[in-house]
Amino acid sequence: MKNGFLLVDKESSYTSRDVCNIIAKIYDAKKVGHAGTLDPFATGLLIVGLNNATKALTYIEGQYKTYEATLLLGQRTSSGDHTDEIIEEKPVPSLNKEMIEEVFSSLKGESEQVVPKTSAVHVNGRKLYQYAHLNQEVELPKRTIDVKELKLISFDKNSVKFETTVSKGTYIRVLGETIAKKLGTVGHLTSLRRTKILGLDVKDASTIKNLNENSVIPMYDIISQFVSIRILDNEEELKKARHGGKLSLKLFPEQLDTFCVCDKDKHTIAIYKYSELGYYECARGLDNEDY
Repeated sequence: MKNGFLLVDKESSYTSRDVCNIIAKIYDAKKVGHAGTLDPFATGLLIVGLNNATKALTYIEGQYKTYEATLLLGQRTSSGDHTDEIIEEKPVPSLNKEMIEEVFSSLKGESEQVVPKTSAVHVNGRKLYQYAHLNQEVELPKRTIDVKELKLISFDKNSVKFETTVSKGTYIRVLGETIAKKLGTVGHLTSLRRTKILGLDVKDASTIKNLNENSVIPMYDIISQFVSIRILDNEEELKKARHGGKLSLKLFPEQLDTFCVCDKDKHTIAIYKYSELGYYECARGLDNEDY
């Protein structure tokens, strides 16, 4: 059974689930998952886990992600991107670099963002986009987001291209609409591309048609980008870790919060976390069955 990760450059029109389904067939994988959904119209970096690697995806999807987007001003759509109908038009004021950068500066840091009705977030047991399809009203939830970086790439009389690094759960479509509103108009995204997830870059990713056996990245190489690694060379302690047993704080006296236990050959065993009860407890088993 093949375990590991793939860095996929998702193409437009595919859903993130489509990508996983195709990859499951290519690699005959029992389990395939991804870290961080990309809208069908969006392109770019999608981290995909095969088999045991899916168990570590939750520790990846919470990381900051970087996007490049193009915002068309003067027209608002029902979804916030170019795939849906225009529902509002408004004149575009004369733009200049100082005006745009002032707006960008005001949007950096933590804020509350309303989840779009075209999202897959669940409310009262139903996905929001299902309410939208039925034209039913529902109170939209809010979530705290963090815009770490927001940089201007270029602009013309009715569009703005920007790069942004944001926390998990940030909707760039909504961020685009907020930018447009602060510029005194409305707008929607015409392109969206995820370029980075922490230190991983879309430049190192492959499109679906170019994937092969050499595309699979060992679990250690990706997990070590997101979680501290600690090596265990004591066979008795390794046996405990493989079975999800408690580990003594004396093994790692620096009192780690969350870390991945590996053997000396860099096989990933399990994710552990500190327990206030006085030991390290297993949070997620990752034992690779191939060795």
